[in-house]
Amino acid sequence: MNIANINWLWFLLPLFLLWTGWAFYNFWRDRRDLALLGDHNLVLSPEVVWARRMLKGGFLLVGLLLALLGAVRLQGQPVPEDVNLNGIDVMVVLDVSKSMMTRDITPNRLEAAKNAILSWMQKQAGDRVGLVVFAGEALVQVPLTFDLEAVSLVVTKADVNSVDRGGTDIGKGILAALAAFDKDDQGKRGRAILLITDGETTEGASDVTAACQQAKDMKVPIVAVGIGTRQGSPIPDGVSFWGEAVYKTDRAGNVHISHLDEGTLRNIADITGGTFVQGDNPENLASIEGALDSLQKTKMKGQGVLRRKELAPALGAWSAGALLLSALI
Repeated sequence: MNIANINWLWFLLPLFLLWTGWAFYNFWRDRRDLALLGDHNLVLSPEVVWARRMLKGGFLLVGLLLALLGAVRLQGQPVPEDVNLNGIDVMVVLDVSKSMMTRDITPNRLEAAKNAILSWMQKQAGDRVGLVVFAGEALVQVPLTFDLEAVSLVVTKADVNSVDRGGTDIGKGILAALAAFDKDDQGKRGRAILLITDGETTEGASDVTAACQQAKDMKVPIVAVGIGTRQGSPIPDGVSFWGEAVYKTDRAGNVHISHLDEGTLRNIADITGGTFVQGDNPENLASIEGALDSLQKTKMKGQGVLRRKELAPALGAWSAGALLLSALI
């Protein structure tokens, strides 16, 4: 069992308990008064009268209790919900390297990327979505699923600590996403990778071109979203003892300016037959939806999210019945 509107419970339960206490006080008072009137022969069969009042009050209490449970949306056990919708499989590949903390986009690149993903997923009924986060290594945090609420929750919590190894290895992110696709479904339904990164790769990174060639062979286009600006900005690296902002430096000790590597991302999109999206402002980021909607959607059937059975309609009907019996007795 689960209560969906828990805030309503804290408001209605005290009122119900107060009313229940008052009702039991009236039951006791009626019992006392009827016994006294019966002793003086002023009421015939006081036990029958009191039993009728108890029955009437009992139905009223039950009706109000059922109404309360319906108001707070009492739910049953979760059950899987089958779905039959048109859509595609999309693996989101999100860069969580430290360069994504650069503030050339408000509030920073990572938060802007996460907001763009969440906004896109709000309109994606019918698509299966998964999530890969990467920096110096890549991790599949959510496999492909229809439960976009679960994906949204993980996206919200993604940060630069999601991956242990620092750096930026876009190739590993792409390969992890390709491995997450069901090999048996190749060619049966639309598939795509939504890559969101500033494009800056670090030394020792795997071969991005080879990863893109594998995506092309698997017929998985990559929508490459470039987060950041061409002008770039320093990468925040904490604060000093005096509370001043500290920025990452290169080997020569100079402050490193992180730029959007547009050329790498355009090349990724071209090789795989995808699209490049300039993500230097919220308006451009909103075009992600259009870039993915241009891909062919396929009818998909399977087990969807777990839904709890809503008991409120049945509770409302039983409450109305109990209140009606209370009025008729």
